[in-house]
Amino acid sequence: MKDFFINIYKHVSDFFINIKMPGFATMMLGVTCISLLTIGIWFFIRIRSIKSGTLILSESDLLDTEQESKPLFKLTKKDIMIMLAMTIFYALPALYNLGSFSVPETSWAPSAKDDGFIVDLGKRVEVSKVMIYQGYNHEKYDNVKYDILYLNDFDNYMSSEAIDKTGFYSWKVSAKEFKTSKIKFMPNGPGAALNEIAVFEKGSTKPLSIKSITSSNSGSNTPAIESPDHKPYKLSNLIDEQDKVDFYTLSNTNTYFDEVFYPRTALDFIYEIIPFERTHPPLGKYFVMIGMLIFGVNPFGWRIVGTLFGVAMIPVMYLFGLKLFKKRFFAFCTAFLMMFDFMHFVQTRISTIDVYVTFFVILMYYFIYDYFIRKPYKIGLKKSLVPLFLCGLILGIGAATKWIAMYGAVGLMLIFIIAKLDEIACYTAYRQYGLSSDLFNKFWSRYFVKTALACVLFFLIIPGIIYFASYTSIMLVPGNGVKEFINNQTYMYNFHNDLDIKHSYSSPWWAWPIMVKPIWFYGSKALAAENLTSSIICMGNPLIWWFSIPALITGIVLAIKRKDRYMIVPIFGALFQYIPWMVVRRMAFIYHYFSVMPFLIIIMVYLIKIFYGHGRTARKLVYIYLILTAFMFVMFYPILSGVIVPKWYASLLQWFPGWSFRY
Repeated sequence: MKDFFINIYKHVSDFFINIKMPGFATMMLGVTCISLLTIGIWFFIRIRSIKSGTLILSESDLLDTEQESKPLFKLTKKDIMIMLAMTIFYALPALYNLGSFSVPETSWAPSAKDDGFIVDLGKRVEVSKVMIYQGYNHEKYDNVKYDILYLNDFDNYMSSEAIDKTGFYSWKVSAKEFKTSKIKFMPNGPGAALNEIAVFEKGSTKPLSIKSITSSNSGSNTPAIESPDHKPYKLSNLIDEQDKVDFYTLSNTNTYFDEVFYPRTALDFIYEIIPFERTHPPLGKYFVMIGMLIFGVNPFGWRIVGTLFGVAMIPVMYLFGLKLFKKRFFAFCTAFLMMFDFMHFVQTRISTIDVYVTFFVILMYYFIYDYFIRKPYKIGLKKSLVPLFLCGLILGIGAATKWIAMYGAVGLMLIFIIAKLDEIACYTAYRQYGLSSDLFNKFWSRYFVKTALACVLFFLIIPGIIYFASYTSIMLVPGNGVKEFINNQTYMYNFHNDLDIKHSYSSPWWAWPIMVKPIWFYGSKALAAENLTSSIICMGNPLIWWFSIPALITGIVLAIKRKDRYMIVPIFGALFQYIPWMVVRRMAFIYHYFSVMPFLIIIMVYLIKIFYGHGRTARKLVYIYLILTAFMFVMFYPILSGVIVPKWYASLLQWFPGWSFRY
């Protein structure tokens, strides 16, 4: 019998020893345990001080419900007007030059290898550039090469260059020059859809008029491939939208950076096929899909919803600032810094999913603050559960968008624990002082047992249902079912845990606040020949980002020293969106700092609030700081928005070796 238990112990211990947790999970577990230990020590000291009489809680603090019954902030007409003005003021540049409504949409795809086509120019010309607009096809047809061949003086076709079909709704360019009257396009495989082709004569920016386009394999009996949208493939589709050709391949006609994933996947959902992008949950792509369903499959359509979420962040940050600081000016400062942060502007204008999850993370902490700052026994059980319900609901939506929302769940849990332990401290003082009040009737069963049961519903069941339901469109694809939901969780976990590739613009977590390596999202090579540039750079406003970490450290110290309990919420928001990235083994990018910045901005405004009270000179310095922050945004706006400017202007803004803003 003894050997039996020894063997069981050995097997169990070997099992746990051999478990290899990913770095971020180990870190989060460690940080959570340290946080719980710290909170436990604080609670022990607090209870001991109450019982020994060294900490006295006044009867009014324990039992007065007047303050608790008041709204956390009063929203006046003036506040509404300020929020509206700030929102419109931000929305105008955010929507300007967002994306075109008009891009090539009709497509053609080869049915087999070498099922190409011949373009007859009608005359012999000096060709300077050949362009193709990549269309939408099933994933299995990606990575097909189109060999471009031109007819030489001896009536033989010579190879010029091969173009990979690797993207979605974007221009690919071959700038090899040659003289010819006919050009042949030969694919090395079937199915890779093209929406338009264009040929340019040397010295011209307008596409050549094409006399005819014919199949290079007219004798083939290979049946045509059906397109995902069930629209017929016709060769004439390749030259029917010449007015939509973009010689300079600007950002408002192309997908750029990670847009190659999300709009394409949104279109997969529309046509009910297996999604292209499977490394994140589906909900963020549904938001992209909504814009495309309303405005069409074009850059404006796949960007507009994310941009509107970015616009909505301005009033949300104003309300968050008003809730925390109670003063209109500091609410204005909170929204103002968000308005003029570069990354907020850039990340909400590109069709990725970070804008959505960041918006939901802000709301998660916005609602948990209500529960944290009010005593449930003073406002009543039902009223106290409302912010918990809203917080859990938003957590489910956020997690179904991107997993980083679950990092914030750790912060929410710790905030909740601190709030409940503070209630126990109040109850201990109430019993210690021999007070009598109906507020504490059924204290444990009402405010702990029932709240705990409600939290199971709000933070486990409801988010779980939302998360599972977000996979509906994937599970309904023929042949998938519930098993695809399970398979996708494993796939996502393994992808993010094992991703070990290099990228020229990746950077470690410590480099983000000081902006060692901004990401050059987009640049036009064609404009460089004319000493112009159109660029989109993903980085932060230096006057905000360079102060962010010093502000976080100073904010923590001052909040403890001044006993500003309400600052726990934004501090935890910042820490638990940032800490996981410190040990993530996969490559990371500066835009992963995006979800941290709203909380760092709030902490910066907290410091502004303290400094602002130091007299007239301090107030003037605050105004100067805000003006300079806005001026910095105006100065960098051209390379954040893709506006065409002289190359020398972009060069002036390349302050450090790691900053690359133009060709």
